[in-house]
Amino acid sequence: MKSYFFLLAFCACLVSNLKAQSSQELEDAYKANIPLHQEIVSGGYYVDPPQTIEGYPYFKSKNFEYGSLTINGLTYENVPLLYNTFTDEVITFHPVHKQKTLIKTDKIDGFTLPDKFKFIRIWDNPEYSHHGKGFYELVEEGNKANLLCKFFKTTKAKREMSQYSSIFLEKSDFLIQHGEKIYHIKSKGQAISILGLNKKEINRGAKEKSLNYRNDRRSYLSFLVASYNQSAHE
Repeated sequence: MKSYFFLLAFCACLVSNLKAQSSQELEDAYKANIPLHQEIVSGGYYVDPPQTIEGYPYFKSKNFEYGSLTINGLTYENVPLLYNTFTDEVITFHPVHKQKTLIKTDKIDGFTLPDKFKFIRIWDNPEYSHHGKGFYELVEEGNKANLLCKFFKTTKAKREMSQYSSIFLEKSDFLIQHGEKIYHIKSKGQAISILGLNKKEINRGAKEKSLNYRNDRRSYLSFLVASYNQSAHE
């Protein structure tokens, strides 16, 4: 039964955002609040990307941030996390070796990061080329449909002479999970059609809320999915 427990318990006094960090700071916080357990470090040591790439591969911040982590149905709060959107992996801190360490992907159900970013793991999505390890942000949740966002990074070679040979580029896609299928959304018309919504009613509602697909895909698609889930209950 040891494989079903990932012993992470942080005290509530830990701050939610780390602006200035050191290995000693993370080690002290970890040792003070977490019983050391072998499964914590079972994912292997993490190797930073080459310094010849400009930028960083992580989501929003290159520093550890305290979030929650769900492993085998159990949720642990105030866990130091980094989400690498280039490799689609979740990283924590090893308290003894003072080093970043990977968390085994197949153990993770989901995790949250500051500013209410909630990520879930989807096992399979063969029709989508950027599926990676399967971590998606759950933007809008409902009984009938969910709106997902996939954050990912690529690299691009730099033409000008500098200390960097390439640069990280941040990208994202929106997807609608409807029944057993997941659709990569490329237009508002496609999304309306997938959900079977009335186009005139949607256009009227979007206008009332000052929503525009081109200017803010996130808010517009959230409105569509929320409208669909609400109509499904009526």
